[in-house]
Amino acid sequence: MTGNPNSQVWLTSALTESDVPKALTLCFSLKRVLTCRKVGVITSRQLPNHLIESLRQGFEYLFFLEDGRNSAGLKEQDFIKLFPLTLKPFEMCVFLSPTMLVRMFSLKFECK
Repeated sequence: MTGNPNSQVWLTSALTESDVPKALTLCFSLKRVLTCRKVGVITSRQLPNHLIESLRQGFEYLFFLEDGRNSAGLKEQDFIKLFPLTLKPFEMCVFLSPTMLVRMFSLKFECK
């Protein structure tokens, strides 16, 4: 990603208890390769408090999906991929699957 690092964010999701370790692994692998961008997670308030706290400790941003927000009736995974478009504070959001592992990540997105 190019541009202002504070206006760009890597995003993943953790909506179920089994997603949390995968999302945290992705978060830590992004940080291990020294990304200068913030890392955020889309999650649910229905997760147990101890898992939400684990996400808070790993990620700079937590975005909670509100019940009833998916009024178009999309599949949950499709809706999550579109959710970053609603995050107005960021010029660029890149969504990564929580099952992705990062090794020497050198993606570059040219902003015009």
